[in-house]
Amino acid sequence: MDCWQNEIRRASTESEVVDMAADYLTLWAEAELEPLTQGWRDFTIESADDVERMKRWLVESVNTTQSLAPNATELRELASYFWHAAARIGEIRDAARVLH
Repeated sequence: MDCWQNEIRRASTESEVVDMAADYLTLWAEAELEPLTQGWRDFTIESADDVERMKRWLVESVNTTQSLAPNATELRELASYFWHAAARIGEIRDAARVLH
């Protein structure tokens, strides 16, 4: 996972972060995400808002009873990734505000 987070740190646009997050999510099997999807959540990553939504769902999931799921460690890893992706988007937005 470190290489994926390093890629996020090097991203210079929101679009790059969104594309990386979408690519990373495709590496996860549907069964691994099942405790999080609850059978109805859409995991499409097409925008910065989607990255933030995923981060929120994941952080909430690892802080609830789902943290006891057999793959809780993996969910924490995924939550960490999306937390970093959302933070990088915030940094990119902050830098853009400074330039304007």
